[in-house]
Amino acid sequence: MKVTEFLGRKVLDKNAMEIGKVSDLELDPEKGVVNSITISKGELSLKQRTLIVGMDNVSRVGDYVILKIAADEAEEAPEEESNEVSPE
Repeated sequence: MKVTEFLGRKVLDKNAMEIGKVSDLELDPEKGVVNSITISKGELSLKQRTLIVGMDNVSRVGDYVILKIAADEAEEAPEEESNEVSPE
């Protein structure tokens, strides 16, 4: 499977509830493995949330990414710092 096929794939938790889509991957280049996936939630809401799930919590990858855990058990990603320069 190519990375481009994996990004954007819908993610279901262990209760078969859709929780978002795969938006990023964390790779270990030395080992050549995927460490975790980043899931974007709430595309239509004002505040988009992101979750990080280790590959040990992924049950299956097919038409959907199916997790071994419920959505509320996933780790929330820290908010990214803005790189914008403020005028002085």
